[in-house]
Amino acid sequence: MNRDSSRQHSGRGEESVRIGEVVKPHGIRGEIKVHSYAGQPANFQDYEELILQQPDGGTAAYAITRCRVQGRQAILQLAGIASREEAEALRGSVISLRKGDFPRLAAGEYYWHQLVGLQVFTAAGKAVGVVAGLFSTAADDILVIRDRGREYLVPVNGEIVRNIDLRKKEVVIDPVPGLLEANEAL
Repeated sequence: MNRDSSRQHSGRGEESVRIGEVVKPHGIRGEIKVHSYAGQPANFQDYEELILQQPDGGTAAYAITRCRVQGRQAILQLAGIASREEAEALRGSVISLRKGDFPRLAAGEYYWHQLVGLQVFTAAGKAVGVVAGLFSTAADDILVIRDRGREYLVPVNGEIVRNIDLRKKEVVIDPVPGLLEANEAL
């Protein structure tokens, strides 16, 4: 499962996904330190161009000219940003990636944004709800499923999630006994 965040539209009208934010400048040559919403800063090495939504509302696309990982963050050099002052102006910017720019995944792998909005059914055919979001824990990613005011938290693993069909826009789960009922009690 590859994580990403919420959807928005890029400046060119193409749908994009929020993937991180600029934490602060790094050094004196215009590099920026970036927090990855997916918790995978190495992912930035796969991207060529990012869209930055600045706190003042301005939006601009920047090519990545250099990227390296430092701990749990990425250090990026963006084309046209050559000083600490220019990098400082980007602090707090939300970083997005056009959907078409995400790397292709292997069969059976999905980005989080692809699952949001899918209908969820049990293996017996009972409707559970709609995927409202996902989040990550140390053990598993978790599907957040909502239906008529109820919320279910379902681990994304091969024992429970049996099938994801993007064409049918559905997820089939085989929950262990008590899982859905335990969520109703919360």
